[in-house]
Amino acid sequence: MKIILSILLCFSLASCTVYGVTNDYKKLSNEQKNTIVPLEDFEKTEQNYVYKINGQQLKTELSKHPKSVVYIFTNGCKSAYCLPMSNYERFAKENGYKLFLVMEGYGELQQTTKQRSEVFTEPLFSIDNDHYNSWYSIRFHRLFENELRGIAKKSKPEWEGNLYFFKYDKLEKITRELPQ
Repeated sequence: MKIILSILLCFSLASCTVYGVTNDYKKLSNEQKNTIVPLEDFEKTEQNYVYKINGQQLKTELSKHPKSVVYIFTNGCKSAYCLPMSNYERFAKENGYKLFLVMEGYGELQQTTKQRSEVFTEPLFSIDNDHYNSWYSIRFHRLFENELRGIAKKSKPEWEGNLYFFKYDKLEKITRELPQ
């Protein structure tokens, strides 16, 4: 009986898809893969694409804006810290922030892209894992955040949140929720 249960468990695990360990690019359809492109110019972005960026590119762009908020998120997130994209966009517009929406990886990409509308117009970015020479999300996410924070690459700071507020390229605060 134990052998049969073990075999059934193996089959059920083999049919599961685990997201978040890597950037999940290999799990995308060819059509989805064609929408992932390297960022060439922040001024020339289109809604149909996801632009791969690194922390230095983003910091350079942040330096051009008096107030910015960077939201680093996981597609399909169901925690209390994840709101529909329109909430972040509305907050940014109402409070004079330039918004940067940055995906941690590509798993459940359709959960984010299906939120696109006439209202939700901000470009989508993703952490460029190739820049950080890693397929593992825990590593490239940490290195990306460290660049935003302006700290040593090997540091592993405690998680304070996924909303980074900037005054030009100077980090002002990190929060878990949008301010009221």
